[in-house]
Amino acid sequence: MSRSMLTVEVTKQFFTKNKPSFALDLSLAVGPGFTVLTGPSGSGKTTLLRLIAGIIAPDRGRIELASKVLFDSANRIDRPIPGRHVGFVFQNYALFPHMTAVQNVSYGIKSGTRSEKRDKASEMLALLHVDHVALRTPSELSGGEQQRVALARALASEPEIALLDEPLSAVDVETRGKLLDEIEAVQQRSGIPFIYVTHNEAEAERLGQQRITLQNGRVVEAKVSK
Repeated sequence: MSRSMLTVEVTKQFFTKNKPSFALDLSLAVGPGFTVLTGPSGSGKTTLLRLIAGIIAPDRGRIELASKVLFDSANRIDRPIPGRHVGFVFQNYALFPHMTAVQNVSYGIKSGTRSEKRDKASEMLALLHVDHVALRTPSELSGGEQQRVALARALASEPEIALLDEPLSAVDVETRGKLLDEIEAVQQRSGIPFIYVTHNEAEAERLGQQRITLQNGRVVEAKVSK
């Protein structure tokens, strides 16, 4: 398997008041570049990202990234979140409100001295054109600035895959276009797979080198752009 290949074959049953409420049962493969994940609300898109990241565990199945097994129910493997090397940009950004931008980014860097982590965090903020907000807290940032800081934090740990859950849903149209340029540039520079969840058809068409559509917890379409 190539360095940039992810394979997922999992099932997960959810319950509400002890009654089955939603079931996810899917098999997919994600190659290098962008994979756009689409489908109606409640189809399982965010759940899939959380399974890959290790936030929740499948009932059964296997998740493998390159040569590393993240989850395998048959062999009782469930790699902890820090060991998965997954970068996650949440829909609400999930920045720590009491930390500055540079502290938020530094938090994701696992190796190096405090000074080295801060220098690397500053480099990531500069890469995404928000080094001027390094000492501001999230409440002092615009939506676009928060998105850039969240992306910098996700990539600062040098992940093997990046998961972006509707990262531009809270920003205006003009800012969205600029951020898409930057996200594309960061992906090309990093060379890792990006799984990008969106309900926006224009974003899907622009980024979708590979496109996977979910419905009711299952893959109903998977296609690769020529």
